[in-house]
Amino acid sequence: MLSSGGRVVGELLNPNQVPRTDFLVKTPEGVVFKIERTEVAQRLTPRPEEAEYEAIWPRYADTVEAQWELAEWCRERTLSAQRERHLKRILQLDPDHEQARRGLGYVTRDGQWTTRDDEFRKQGYVYFEGQWRTTQEVQLIEEERATTQAQNEWLARFKQYRDQLASANPREARAAILQIDDPHAVKALAKALEGEANENIRHLYLEALANVGTAPAAKILAAWYLREPLAELRIACLDPLKGNRQAVDFFAGLLGSPDNRDVNKAAAALGYLGDPSAIDSLIRALVTTHKFRVSKGNPGQTSATFGSGGGGGLAMGGSDEIVARSLTNRSVLDALVALSGGSNFGYDVVAWRAWAAGQRQHQFINPRRD
Repeated sequence: MLSSGGRVVGELLNPNQVPRTDFLVKTPEGVVFKIERTEVAQRLTPRPEEAEYEAIWPRYADTVEAQWELAEWCRERTLSAQRERHLKRILQLDPDHEQARRGLGYVTRDGQWTTRDDEFRKQGYVYFEGQWRTTQEVQLIEEERATTQAQNEWLARFKQYRDQLASANPREARAAILQIDDPHAVKALAKALEGEANENIRHLYLEALANVGTAPAAKILAAWYLREPLAELRIACLDPLKGNRQAVDFFAGLLGSPDNRDVNKAAAALGYLGDPSAIDSLIRALVTTHKFRVSKGNPGQTSATFGSGGGGGLAMGGSDEIVARSLTNRSVLDALVALSGGSNFGYDVVAWRAWAAGQRQHQFINPRRD
């Protein structure tokens, strides 16, 4: 295989040349070529059947019968490319040769020969990377690749930013990060947050996510709120989410978490976001049940372990066991008080439900009038 895309087949006359500077090749017709090493892209060793083919094909006459015989010879030896070459030659000699047509994948439609490829084209498909696809599929593939490339470029850029932020002059990097408005940068920002010990730099990344302002950026802010250890930065996560119904739904869904810590963090977020649509979900989460592993010590001794939710249990002797505990959630109550405008029924779920029903009835009877 030549660098130019061409192909030369023949016997190598200088196989033992070391170092290799050129190739002396004798073709089946007896012509000797000298090919410089730099002109060769790849050297292929043909199968015995391919070598035999190169030796015999010039002997066959350029007739339909002879070309068909040679095409069948190729088929029996699974020489697909060579067979196709001779089938195409047959059609040049006899366009109505049915066996050659079918061998090349032709079918008849309304008395006309057509190929599967032509049928796909008529239906609006395009041949893309070895498959027939719709133009929409091709567009999606190309868009996904462009997105991946852009995201990877941002990942590389953030490595440089982080080095600059640690240098003696971080101002340029900080300014560049705060100017980011490209949605493709969200993945890099999320990755940059991971494992970042410097709280000032975390704050910078959170500001950048808020500036991007897309739904994926909001999703990262909501998820990071649950992980952020500093109260100030948790507020930085929530401020951009005010008025974001998807964020409210996200935190409302977390009220059913098996981890009691997540329940209370989500409730605190809902109270801060101030969306009354979360009230019913909060009422259901005033008292939640969680499972904990209780460790029993020696007989007569009492020990306790705490589950991931932070609750605990007591047991007397024996092996560990799983117990369920109902916990009242102060952050849920605080959020309800805030969203209800100051009403407070404690952890009385029935009273809260009655109050919420009364609010709905009041809104129904007294619709807003302009």
